[in-house]
Amino acid sequence: MKKSVLFEGSDHTNMLPFFRRLVIETGTKRQENLLFAGCEGPCYSMATFFSFAIRDLKLNLYFATDARVDQIRRLEHVKGLGMIATKREPPVKCKVLVLMSGLVHVPFENTLSLVQEVSGEKVTIIGETVVPGLFEEKEWHTRVPFKYIFEFSMKNPTVYRVEE
Repeated sequence: MKKSVLFEGSDHTNMLPFFRRLVIETGTKRQENLLFAGCEGPCYSMATFFSFAIRDLKLNLYFATDARVDQIRRLEHVKGLGMIATKREPPVKCKVLVLMSGLVHVPFENTLSLVQEVSGEKVTIIGETVVPGLFEEKEWHTRVPFKYIFEFSMKNPTVYRVEE
């Protein structure tokens, strides 16, 4: 997978600003759908963490546990608490789909099915991982049309644009 650096930072303080800039870079507009897909626990926690940084963009935010279309929940801001998953929702067509690295531990068919089911017209798929090079190592890039890869870590978080 050929990719070029879009943003590169020095430490963890860049993670939220970079995610926000990346979402804005996708061209997503108010009331459009952004769906995070990842494992329960760590991925869910990161989805709520990152969604807190974009809550003012007024997007419809969702989380799909283990990339299962029957496990999609709306993410909403609760004052004094932050972002939480609320009611279960039917599959939605999304403008942005964030595939989180915890999905490497669930059947890959779940991810492929979710991509097919929720991809709206001109969907932007972001691979989000704490492990640099994970999606290349697992060869996901050969089956998932990533537009961006966000390698977030405590040191040197980096956002890449995937070259076609």
